[in-house]
Parts: sequence; C-alpha cells; structure tokens
Amino acid sequence: MSSIKRLFVLGFPSAYGGAGTELHHQIIAWRHMGLEIHLIPSWPSAGEALYPEMLKRGVKVHRPGQFDLIQAEDPVLGFCNADFLEALPRIRQHSKRTVFINCMTWLFDKEREAMEKGHIAMFLYQNPGVLKENEPKLRKLNDDPAIQFATFKPYFDESAFPFMDERSGEEFGCGRISRQDADKFAKNTLHIYEYFVSPRMKSGLFLGFDHRSEQKIGKPFPWIRCATDQNEVSQQEFYRHCEIILQPSDTTENWPRIGFEAMASGSVLIVDNRGGWKQMIEHGKTGWLCDHERDFIYYASKMAYEPNQRADMAAAAREHGLTLGSLEQSIASWDEVFAKIDQLPL
Repeated sequence: MSSIKRLFVLGFPSAYGGAGTELHHQIIAWRHMGLEIHLIPSWPSAGEALYPEMLKRGVKVHRPGQFDLIQAEDPVLGFCNADFLEALPRIRQHSKRTVFINCMTWLFDKEREAMEKGHIAMFLYQNPGVLKENEPKLRKLNDDPAIQFATFKPYFDESAFPFMDERSGEEFGCGRISRQDADKFAKNTLHIYEYFVSPRMKSGLFLGFDHRSEQKIGKPFPWIRCATDQNEVSQQEFYRHCEIILQPSDTTENWPRIGFEAMASGSVLIVDNRGGWKQMIEHGKTGWLCDHERDFIYYASKMAYEPNQRADMAAAAREHGLTLGSLEQSIASWDEVFAKIDQLPL
C-alpha cells in the first residue's frame, strides 16, 4: 500500500474536452480512494463550470502558481498540460515527484526538453501501446533508470450519460463530436456523410465546429446542424440525437473519452481502425472499425437499415464501456501507480 495521502494537480477539470474531462473523472476516483486533492489552476478558476462541484467534493482549489504549498513527498501531476511542462523548474523546487500524463500519441517538444533535463519523474499513460512506442524515444534522451513509466486504467463516471434506448424515429440521427481543430476532421468527412444511405431522412449534428473545421472539410450540408461547443449543444443533447457516431479523423486517438460517453449513451461508434479505438471497440459487436471511407459509408448505411442489430450493439457497447471504465478497475490501477510514485526519490 502507498503512503501517499494527497495529490497536487496543475490544471482544472472540465466537462467537455479530452484531458480536462479525464481529470474530472479521475478526481472522482481519487476521492473514492480517500485522497486529499489540491488543484493549482493555470488561471483563476472561480468561474469554471465545475468549480462548485470540486468544492462540494472536498477538493482544495488554490491560486495559480501557488507552488509553495507543495511538500517534498507530494506527487504533482499534469494531465496533458503545457503549463505543467513550462512550470516544472518551479514545481521541482518543492517536489521532485513530478508526473506527466500525455493524452496524445506524440511527444511534445517541451516534454522532450523536460526528459533531457530529468524534470519528469514518471510518465503515465492510459494506453499501453502508446507507452510501448514512446518510452524508447524518451529513454534515448535520458537513460536515468530512476525515471519511471507506467499505465493506469481511467475511470469513467457514467452517471451524466443516460442510456438512450429509444429515440424519436422520425429521422436517422448521426454526428461527430470533438474539439474544433482541423486535424480532428478527415478531409472526406462530408463525402462520407453524403454517400451513406438511410431509409429515413438523415439528420446530422457536429458538436465542436468552427472556421478551422470548415476550412478543412468545407461547409456542411443543410441537414447537418453545427455547434461550436457544449455551450450551444450539451453533450447529452448530442448523444440523444445520435444513433450513430460517424467520426473519420486525421488524428490517431490515444484513449478517446467520447468512446466512453457514446457507449454509455447508446450511440454506436463508427470510427478509425487505429489508436485507442482498437483497444476500446470489439469490431462488429460494440462498434465498427474502419480502414477506408468505403467502410464508414457501408457501416453507417448498415446501422441505418438494421435497427435491431444497432440496438443490440448499443446494449453490448454500454456493458463493455462500464466494465472498461469501472471504478474498481481504475482504483486498483491507481493503487499500483501510487505505490510506484511512493518509491520515487524525494
């Protein structure tokens, strides 16, 4: 068992977006473990949507840059946070137990620099495949055996994502959800949406779309509604609309949070056959993995024409997702991580 009783995190959780959302759910798991959580946000956080919840959960929220509270034995974590990498020299004046969680599939320049200088004590990953690929690259920059690499199993709190087993039935709801970044969109996205067929009128919804997205893929069809972010359309409204998530992308996802959200909500995933999707989805049972635009078009059409199979897949995906992101599994994995952190030099 670890002797760690409290954690510091540089950053603040969010209800929308990969790393911020993941931090939100991990805080819930840590509090279940009885850990004292301290957040040092990058900017004043009193106006953040999750600020009241954090206080209600007993999380201690400090001022930006308030590193003097950190003690030598305290782990300090950064969830894919550029400010964490920038602040490492200041953080390490107080604690050498610095832990970086990279939620992408590539290395940041600042991450490489920090490794060269020995400023990161542990690199933590959700996806074992990404760890296997990145560890040799980082070890080439610094072969200090004291630097640790580990994985954890992320917790997903499904309580905010009710299962939608019945929808209106008048139109076939489809859509995609991500940040607005152009790389999150495949250039042929609209081609795929245009050419899949449905016995009902298609009704699309893009949550996370702005001028960058439009410059990449073009102007969506009139039957596709676009929302900049969750302030225009909530995630729950999005999943309530979508019978399928049809999401070709130019990026390779690490451990996509929308996978958990979609599976919990009953929206069948039709996604790229690479990255974290391959670990999350069992092809043909809990979703569809696609190698080519023809696959996206075929499986989207199949789901539109075969409602019974779609319903069976949605139910199977929900059960799979709840197991994959269970609190018990996550806590067990964090116990192992904290035991390793406990061995890091002070």
